[in-house]
Amino acid sequence: MSRTRLSAAWPPVPPEVPPPFRPGTPWQPPQPAPSQPILPGWEERRLAPSDRDIVDRLLDERIVHAGGRVDTTLANRTTAQLLLLGRHDPRPVELHLSCRDSELDASLALAGTLSVLAAPVHVVVHGTLRGPAIAVLCAAQDRAAHRGATLVLSLPRAEAAGTAAQLAVEADQHERQVDRVCELVAGTTGRDADAVRADLRAGRVLSAEDAFAHGLLTRLL
Repeated sequence: MSRTRLSAAWPPVPPEVPPPFRPGTPWQPPQPAPSQPILPGWEERRLAPSDRDIVDRLLDERIVHAGGRVDTTLANRTTAQLLLLGRHDPRPVELHLSCRDSELDASLALAGTLSVLAAPVHVVVHGTLRGPAIAVLCAAQDRAAHRGATLVLSLPRAEAAGTAAQLAVEADQHERQVDRVCELVAGTTGRDADAVRADLRAGRVLSAEDAFAHGLLTRLL
């Protein structure tokens, strides 16, 4: 008769003993403890008052600030604020300008907004006002500047792409916009439109005192 040899591990592993039975509670095998996520540590940064809070406080004082490049985004935002304040309220609105660069389309659109307001717009120039944004200044009823301000009569370089016919249309539109800027500056200063055009093409730089003598400003601050 053959004998079967049995082997066993030593020391023997004790069998798993289930917990005491509790009526009405099904037995479940023990679950591993959930691992806790490791979160990065940092100190929460205190936020300064938001730009929106500052803008709202300025609007409460009937003040609008337009700074930076006068493009479509800035012109649309400034137009909306001016319409909010001056469409039906005849009290004056202060528009503070500090624009080192500007686009023809956006500047003329913003200048046109000033003419439809019931409220007079008083423009105050800070820092540098360059390019077609001069048209916005000329559209205001009152034009002031700090004595350290600089006004630059200049035009942006025209850039276009397309067919010959499309380029011709763009060039014609550009010239009409330049003519409109010249009309606004000439109407404000009393100078000849051709002389204004020459200043714009030459990039004439005026100090606040020069601009006051030139007729672009009505007062200095």
